[in-house]
Amino acid sequence: ADAGQGVGYRTEGTLIVALDSDDAAWLRRQYDFQQSLGLPTRWMDGNGAREQEPHLAPTVTAAAFAPTDHQVDNRRLLTALREAFTRAGGDLREGMEVVRIQHDGDRARGVWVRPSDNAGADPELLEAPQIVVCAGAWTRLLMANNLPAPAVPPIRPVKGQLLSLTMSPLLKLSYVIRTRRVYLVPKLDGRLVIGATSEDVGFDTQLTAGGLLELLRDAWEAVPGVYDLPVRESWAGLRPASRDHAPVLGPTPLSGLHLAVGHYRNGVLLTPATARLMCEFLLTGEVPEAMQPFGLARFHKRTRVHA
Repeated sequence: ADAGQGVGYRTEGTLIVALDSDDAAWLRRQYDFQQSLGLPTRWMDGNGAREQEPHLAPTVTAAAFAPTDHQVDNRRLLTALREAFTRAGGDLREGMEVVRIQHDGDRARGVWVRPSDNAGADPELLEAPQIVVCAGAWTRLLMANNLPAPAVPPIRPVKGQLLSLTMSPLLKLSYVIRTRRVYLVPKLDGRLVIGATSEDVGFDTQLTAGGLLELLRDAWEAVPGVYDLPVRESWAGLRPASRDHAPVLGPTPLSGLHLAVGHYRNGVLLTPATARLMCEFLLTGEVPEAMQPFGLARFHKRTRVHA
C-alpha cells in the first residue's frame, strides 16, 4: 500500500501432492506437523485433489491442501519495496558495490562503496552508527577480508535453476502445486514458474541441460499438460545458506554491525518477519525473543567434551 502498486498477491492456496507411496509417507509427515501447529491444512485422496485441480496427473495418489499458503510475485515485490522506501524518504544508492566495512577496534563505523561498473574508482566512505549486512550469498566475500572471524557468519551460495512457461486457456493452474522435488507457481501475468534445483557449486550461475531437464520432467509428472506450453524464460540465482539453513539475525561481536542474512529458500516468505524483528532490535537495542534462536553466536558455541 505504501508503494501504491500491487505485488501479485494471490490467496488461492497450495496443493502439496504425492505421486507414489514414498511421496505419500513424506506428505503425511508434513501434514501431521502442520496439524500440530494448528494450521488449517486439509488431507485429500487423489480423486479429491483432481477435483480441486483437474490438471493434476492421474498418478497423484494423495494431496494436502494449504489454504493459507499464499504467494506474491517476487519481482513486483522488489519494485514495490523500492518505491515505498524512497517515498518514505530513504536514500537508495543502486549500482554501488560495497568494497569493505570500516571498523575501528571493536566498533563498525561505515562502509566503503564505489560504482559497480568502475572497479578503478576511488571508494567513498559512508559513515553510519548502525550497519545491517544483507548481502545474501556474497556475505562472506564482503566480511571475511577485513573483519574478525567471530563476526563472519557461515554463509555459502546454493545455486537454483528455474524456468517459466506461458499458460494457455487450456492449461491455467488455479493453485500453487508442490511435490517433493518441484513447485509450479501460476502468476497473474500468465507465467507458470517452475523451480528449483539446489546445487552446491559455488558462485556458478550457468544454466545446464540436466538442471532444466529435471525441472521439466518433475513438473510433467505432476501436471502432464505442461508438455505443450511454450518456454518463456530460464534463469539461475544464488541462495544464501547458513550451516543449519536457518537465517542469521541480529548483532555481531563488532558494535554497530548487525546481520540479516542466510534465509536460504525462504527469503521472500520471511521478509516481513525479518523486517519487523530487525527494526525492533535497532530501535530498542534489545534482541526480540522470536529472533534469539537465530543469532550468530549459535555457530560459535563450544561443544563440551566428556572424558
